[in-house]
Amino acid sequence: MIDIDKSLLIQIINFVVLLIVLNFILFKPIRQVMEEREQGISAAFGDAKSAQDRVTSLLDSYNASLAEAKQKATTAYNTLYQQGLDAQRDMIAAERAKGSEMLDKARAEITAASTAARADLRKEAERLSQEITSKLLGRAV
Repeated sequence: MIDIDKSLLIQIINFVVLLIVLNFILFKPIRQVMEEREQGISAAFGDAKSAQDRVTSLLDSYNASLAEAKQKATTAYNTLYQQGLDAQRDMIAAERAKGSEMLDKARAEITAASTAARADLRKEAERLSQEITSKLLGRAV
């Protein structure tokens, strides 16, 4: 059984003194180190959060710049493409006009040659008809 005597009281005083001494020597420094560690971890998390926010804002800025560059490139491409189509149409129109001019010139030459040939043929036909008539009649007509 347990005997309650003055040794119990000494043990309790010993225990309380030990707790007080351990509190100053061990528990307070350990709590202080743990609080500093927790503050360091919180600060590291804060720094990581701010870095992540910066990275996110930079990424958003990069994506916006990339989208703007793509838009500018598309606009430049469309402008150059349209200029190319306009130049192509102008060249085709110029060549068609040139071809039409050459065709009109060739038609005019053909018409002139045809008119000249008809005139020559008429003269030749008249000469031949006079010649045939003279030979048939035996006299000049």
